[in-house]
Amino acid sequence: MTLIYLGCAWLAGILLGSLLHPPPGFLWLLTPLPVAVLLLWRQERRARLPAACALALLLGTLRYDAAALPQRFDEGHIAHYNDRGWIAIRGIVVGEPDVRATYANLRLAAEELEVEGQEREMRGLVLVRAPRYPEYRYGDELEVEGLLTTPPEFEDFSYRAYLARQGIYSLLRRPRITLLARGRGNPLRAALLAFKGRAQAIIARILPEPQASLLTGILLGVEGGIPADLMEDFNRTGTTHIIAISGFNISIIAGLLSGLSARLFGRRRATPFALAGIVLYTVLVGASAAVVRAAIMGCLYIIAAHYGRQTEALTSLVAAAVLMTAPNPHVLWDVGFQLSFAATLGLVLYTPSIESWFQRALARVLSPGMAEKIVGLLDEALIVTLAAQITTLPIIVYHFRRLSLVTLLTNLLILPAQPGVMVWGGVATIAGLLWQPLGWALGWVAWLFLTYTIRAVEITAAVPHASVSLGRLSAAPIWLYYALLAGATVASKEEPSRLKALWRRLTDRLPTKMALAGLAVAVLLVWMAVGSLPDGRLHVVFLDVGQGDAIFIQTPRGRQVLIDGGPNPAILTAALGRRMPFWDRTIDLVILTHPDGDHLTGLIPVLERYRVGQVLESGYEHTTGTYQRWLELIEEKGIPAHLARAGMRVGLEEGLELAILHPGPELVRGTEADSNNNSVVARLAMGRVSFLFAGDIEEMVEAMLLASGQELSSTVLKVPHHGSDTCLLYTSDAADEGLGVDLGGRRI
Repeated sequence: MTLIYLGCAWLAGILLGSLLHPPPGFLWLLTPLPVAVLLLWRQERRARLPAACALALLLGTLRYDAAALPQRFDEGHIAHYNDRGWIAIRGIVVGEPDVRATYANLRLAAEELEVEGQEREMRGLVLVRAPRYPEYRYGDELEVEGLLTTPPEFEDFSYRAYLARQGIYSLLRRPRITLLARGRGNPLRAALLAFKGRAQAIIARILPEPQASLLTGILLGVEGGIPADLMEDFNRTGTTHIIAISGFNISIIAGLLSGLSARLFGRRRATPFALAGIVLYTVLVGASAAVVRAAIMGCLYIIAAHYGRQTEALTSLVAAAVLMTAPNPHVLWDVGFQLSFAATLGLVLYTPSIESWFQRALARVLSPGMAEKIVGLLDEALIVTLAAQITTLPIIVYHFRRLSLVTLLTNLLILPAQPGVMVWGGVATIAGLLWQPLGWALGWVAWLFLTYTIRAVEITAAVPHASVSLGRLSAAPIWLYYALLAGATVASKEEPSRLKALWRRLTDRLPTKMALAGLAVAVLLVWMAVGSLPDGRLHVVFLDVGQGDAIFIQTPRGRQVLIDGGPNPAILTAALGRRMPFWDRTIDLVILTHPDGDHLTGLIPVLERYRVGQVLESGYEHTTGTYQRWLELIEEKGIPAHLARAGMRVGLEEGLELAILHPGPELVRGTEADSNNNSVVARLAMGRVSFLFAGDIEEMVEAMLLASGQELSSTVLKVPHHGSDTCLLYTSDAADEGLGVDLGGRRI
């Protein structure tokens, strides 16, 4: 308990330092007092502990003061040049790029600055918001030009303070970037991140979306690819904790590494390898505050087991907090650290009491044995969630300003599936790295658990009033809640015994249960595969991808065509995951009408994740990094690429033909919108049903098509340029009169 008292005093000192900002000189004058008590009354136990806690309190306050955010920067720090106009910086990417749908955040360690024609050596970090493509990675040396700014302050959120706690005081948006060199980072970290990239690519190849993005978040800590609507559902149901890397992941890694290294090297030599494995996994998934907390506790457990000692969870938790705040006191304000610390504290303090209460309540109406079994079934889902909610709910309400009314129900539904997600997802990923077809096969099982999780979250999030918005709250009621909770916890003397884990109570029938579960999974997979087979109909789906185009076509026999990809990769891949069978990772034909970002960007992950049979495009070249990445992927994967030209006929299958109507043999030149006017225009016809896909062509090309004599009449028209009011192919007057769509005397 001594370490717990000292650790709490240290953390309280950091907190007091942030609130009171006492003069450091005054604190140093007070420090000799507890030191004197420790020296003079070292035999008095009652005096030692209060004096040690007072010293820890003072040291915590001094540590916060030493790490206080600087107010001024000298000429050698990059932040000195914020808001001073156009500059050029040379530096190294020192962290894993934070890749979002349309951009990537790069942490750049400045080495040299050029301003007004002068070059100076620099230090400090800059957050560079780079375009999504071309891709940059850890260790790249870049020259970045742009306007260096101070991070903004918003009404309800200080982005400046948020970045400052990470040592970043400068922000550079809309940069001009030149890649100077690669491989300037730490080789071990670079190798880990390269492995992470391969694992992420394998997950994307063996699973559809959004299952792939969810598994990537759970296994590798990369949440950027999860569609915004699905993430909102997780927020509404209070279940985002399953996405974040947590103690559950670390405990599985620790157990696997301990067992494996013990078999390979013997128990006495296993500890260093297990510890190294946890450290490497922590670095691999990004070393966020929550992950580091779990990793420290996992390492302490392994070390204690090595020396034959037992670990006390509360002591380990406080030790982890001290070890994390010693190098960086600002970790205390990291929301991930707060939630992780509070959730673990709730599990340690309140799980036994809640288990005991449930068992006593059930024993009143059921036999003791039956009550124990029911509590065991509820333990991992309802009871653990309740224990964590006791300590995390105020933090969630304060930071996210919402209260989920369905969180207990949703957690009760999805938590039993999470071991299956973690284990089968991890096994499928490793197998896919070794041999991709094996990863596909195992990925089907992981897909079941992931799909179940997603559907449960989506269904409960759709419940009316599933989440209540509370608005901005002051910190006073939060502190009052924790003060009352602490008092009630200290006053309670009861120490109920813990029940055995569910898997130990069920070991007598484990083989039978595993066989039945395996059979059920196999039957379910077969029926879902059968249900995903082609239904003999033509499906043309205009995907909702925002300001852009993406059209998915599935023929009666199951061939698939994708026309354009929209501006957001996450939205497109999620839409494809919902439309395509979970086991299908092929697209027969991808058509890029023209290389503007609102049509091309979403196609990049399609080429990366799917086996694409052929590519058809206009041949109009573009200078953007996204288009260069498109060309690189086509060459890298050996995808047959063809130029779309008027008169070309693509026979998708018997009775179904795609006719190319534009561009002609020569591209249109000299217009104000060359890219738009060279869009691929195609007409899909099957029997009496037809579709006209007009890309982004403008008035001039529309007039050319009307005068060309080509067959344009169609059942459905995709209006050019996202429904532009300049379209000649569609006349609103004719539509209002019920006459259909007039094409110079011909009708669509």
